[in-house]
Amino acid sequence: QTAHKITPIAMAMGGINVEQSNTLLFCTILGFAAISWLLWKFLLSPPAPTGASPSSSTATAGGTSSARTGGAGASSSSTSAARTSSIRGTAAISKKDSEVAPFSFGRSRRPPHLVAPEGWERTKSSDLSGCLVQGVVPFRSTPAAAYEARLKEESAASDDAASAAGEGEKSPPADPIVVNRRERARVFARMFSAGSGGGRPPNRGANIVASIKHAELSCAKLQKALFLLGTYYNLFLLVDGSGASTACGDDKEVKEFVNEMRSELLNQGLDGSDPSGGYKLNAQIVPPHRIAFSSTSKGRVAFVRQLHGTELVVDFDEDVTKELERFGFRVLVYPKDGGGGESSALGNYLIP
Repeated sequence: QTAHKITPIAMAMGGINVEQSNTLLFCTILGFAAISWLLWKFLLSPPAPTGASPSSSTATAGGTSSARTGGAGASSSSTSAARTSSIRGTAAISKKDSEVAPFSFGRSRRPPHLVAPEGWERTKSSDLSGCLVQGVVPFRSTPAAAYEARLKEESAASDDAASAAGEGEKSPPADPIVVNRRERARVFARMFSAGSGGGRPPNRGANIVASIKHAELSCAKLQKALFLLGTYYNLFLLVDGSGASTACGDDKEVKEFVNEMRSELLNQGLDGSDPSGGYKLNAQIVPPHRIAFSSTSKGRVAFVRQLHGTELVVDFDEDVTKELERFGFRVLVYPKDGGGGESSALGNYLIP
């Protein structure tokens, strides 16, 4: 009889323990959910849109306004000042865009050379992944796509300023777009002639990779050829560092060497003068991070294979050509012995 009285009491106490365990489990789950929401809300969510305009449009406005306000002097000085201010404006905005705030885990980093379509940031917040094509910023969304149009606007503005200053009537300046189109057609005739393998040139905006040697970066013909290609295609450059003493140094020396090559190729630190007729590379045409360094042919092959959507490769090494053609890449070979000193083999090949 005593056992019969104890059994219901024990069962009731066991039920109380079960209810307490369920309550503790429920509170634990609720606590984890609250912590996860707080992490997502304040750490992992993208920042609110700031309403900043694309960097290229700001740079364009800065270049145009500087050309119009500074046109009281000679037309050549106003044009060079406009181009210099435009480049500096783009560099400053790019540096601002590339800054990463603390606690930015999971936030999308805006590519410094991306020109988002009008209204994209307002409708898509800060998610710019839809502007990329296979992880690469397309040519239409880079400052290089409208670079020649900006040159034309600056040239027209400087001509208007010179006329307003009373320098007399002059013959209208040549249209940069028409001039560059004519020069580019000559380069294409060399690249895609029957002796070079023939074929049709890739469409405008295609991804192409060109290999150049580290001792030929300041060649005027090379600058002109890369200028014409970079304002028509999505251009990636591979600098061959074989033979350079710093190519085998430590990481710090190699990094400094790469930065020096990029600065030399993009004419950074120079004034606005253009002694080669305006064909000078800058960061608007080829962003610095699109200039890679490799001391071996295997490194160049690996770069091309990892870059999605490459439609043309311009290289001087037969081994690179054979290796890439095995994987279906279209490769144009130019003679590597066509240069000498600071003269570029690629520049002499495309612009004889």
